[in-house]
Amino acid sequence: MNPASKTQRNSPDEGRTALGEARQEHKVAEFLKALRNPWRVVPGIIFVILYITLDRLTVFFQMWQGVSAWYPPVGLEVAVLTGLGLAYAPLTFVAGFVASVLNYHLAPFALSTWAMIGISVGGYTGASYLLRRVLRDDAPFQTLGDVFRYLGVALGAAVFVGGLGPLALTWDKFILRSDYPRAALSWFVGDSVALVCLTPFLLLHVTPWLRRHAKNYDQREQIPAANVKRVGAKAFGARGSLELTAQAGSIALALWIVFGSHLAQSYELFYLLFLPTLWIAVRHGMPGATCATLVLNLGAMVMLKIAPEDMQRLGVLQFLMLIVSLTGLCLGALITERESSEQGLREGEARLQAMVGAIDEIVFEFDGAGRIRNVWTTNESALARPKKELMGSSIQQVFGEEVARPFVETLQRVIATGQGESIEYSIPFGSAVRWFLGRVSPIHSPDGAAKTVCMTARDITPRKQAEDDLRRAKEAAEAASQAKSEFLANISHEFRTPMNGILGMTELILDTEINPEQREYLEMVKTSADSLLHLLSDILDFSKVEAGKLELVDHEFALAPSLAETLQVMRFRAQQKGIELLWRVDPNVPERVIGDATRLRQVLVNLVGNAIKFTARGEVRVDVETQEQSEDRVILHFRVTDSGIGIAKEKQSMIFEAFTQADSSTTRNYGGTGLGLAITTRLVTLMEGKLWVESEWGQGSTFHFTVTFGLVQQEQALAMRNQNREGAL
Repeated sequence: MNPASKTQRNSPDEGRTALGEARQEHKVAEFLKALRNPWRVVPGIIFVILYITLDRLTVFFQMWQGVSAWYPPVGLEVAVLTGLGLAYAPLTFVAGFVASVLNYHLAPFALSTWAMIGISVGGYTGASYLLRRVLRDDAPFQTLGDVFRYLGVALGAAVFVGGLGPLALTWDKFILRSDYPRAALSWFVGDSVALVCLTPFLLLHVTPWLRRHAKNYDQREQIPAANVKRVGAKAFGARGSLELTAQAGSIALALWIVFGSHLAQSYELFYLLFLPTLWIAVRHGMPGATCATLVLNLGAMVMLKIAPEDMQRLGVLQFLMLIVSLTGLCLGALITERESSEQGLREGEARLQAMVGAIDEIVFEFDGAGRIRNVWTTNESALARPKKELMGSSIQQVFGEEVARPFVETLQRVIATGQGESIEYSIPFGSAVRWFLGRVSPIHSPDGAAKTVCMTARDITPRKQAEDDLRRAKEAAEAASQAKSEFLANISHEFRTPMNGILGMTELILDTEINPEQREYLEMVKTSADSLLHLLSDILDFSKVEAGKLELVDHEFALAPSLAETLQVMRFRAQQKGIELLWRVDPNVPERVIGDATRLRQVLVNLVGNAIKFTARGEVRVDVETQEQSEDRVILHFRVTDSGIGIAKEKQSMIFEAFTQADSSTTRNYGGTGLGLAITTRLVTLMEGKLWVESEWGQGSTFHFTVTFGLVQQEQALAMRNQNREGAL
């Protein structure tokens, strides 16, 4: 094998050919499978026989040679192609050819014969193709829109075939050219009557049944029909059977009066055929309308055979039967559509009742004035009044003006905005009061405007009782906590006085002549007492803040000297650890301010003390600068930076909470209560500032805080002078 032949075999053309062959084999397999299904083959054979038989019967009702007043084979053809599939199209050509030769004795090899059959088969096959796309399989005529779509396609095909078919006959001189207009009109009307009365009957009653049986045979098991609900004729009981008999009798009576009685010779009584059609369509919808129009058309043809009419009356009859059939179809579709809507409403009502029962809620419908239009509930005991009393009543009438006012305002607001809202309300139930949660949603009308609202109401009385209990428990806990904090704040002096006494006496003893062993013991007592006093001070300060007993004492002080005095004390502690403590005050910071220097010192001691505590080597730095300054006040920004252990990102929000440290090992390694930053945060807040931290684990930390101080008159004048100078520049 040479490479060229190998390349040729792998070319895209070869691939497409193989794909086409596979599709062809699939189609052949499907065709052979269909041939083995009797529910597909037998209907085709019956269709050919019926087509030829019906065509033969129409010969008796010819107005002119080759043109019939009513042509039911066309209705059968379109019903089969639309309902069972276009695969039966070749059979329609065969049936038309055989009927033309046997019934009309047309020349089998004449071009006009083939042209006429081709026009008819092609026109109605195309119409069937369109109908299969615009109509639903198992519910083709459930709405008036379905009927209009069907009539548009079917009558359009009738115009096409009715116009071209007689041309083929005039070309072959089967009919005279002068008779072409009447022949074309009669052809169109005859086909149209069949398409309007016979095809809908078959599509509605016969082809769905055949299609289901064919599908069942293919799958070799019973399967349910397609999940499309059709509104059929009403079930017949004893009264229904009597009514059906009366309706059949009315059709027979109308046919006899119109065609067989002497009255028909004196008066035009064709309109009587409308009466049974309207009656049956109104009572039984589309299924009944299709049956009535078919029986009327068959009966009319039979009566014409028994009592022939002149040509003029026969032409009028053609149009009359077409109009009667169209009227029956349209009215039947309207009734079916209405019954479908009513059935949908009943099902919707049932689903709503089921949903109301499942969600255990009451559903109300209100108009804009607060009038109750409907109520859905599975338990009427949950209603404040019986349902019969609520229906049609306004909220004001049921509960009074005071209770109804927020309801009506909410309803009107929802209607105006189109946005849903929730409302909690209480209503009296006998001697008790029950709480409900209402969710109000607008109900939009077809024009898009909201005119009514829907409200679901859930009984939340147990929840409200639980909320009340929880609120009372919370208030009691807060009162107890407040009492505790006030107690500790009030006796802070009593705690500190004995501790200071212990420390003072210990220091006095240490100043006396004692042996080394006693000095060691007393220094241990002093160290423990210092730690205990610091611990008590933290707890008492925090309790004071919690109890609201801590107040700022504003006075004028020199900021830089006060800062240096505080940090000088802290520098001694830093030097003991080998750490350098530095500070810097920006030149723009005012020299004297008005504020609480003691609380500022406490904040700095806490932050700098923490920085020294958590720094093993390096330095701790304090920077002060002006963040914002006005005529009478200044906001200072403090930064305390260390080179210590740092704080992990996920722990930074925790350290400002009371009794909390970044890690459980912190207390073991460094000591402390975890109250320092909590107290600092509250002190900074009291001084109209805020506290935050920037840190990374192992890379040190920077604590920022701002405080607001007042300016003394001299500083105010200096600030104004600087502002004026800057403005002049």
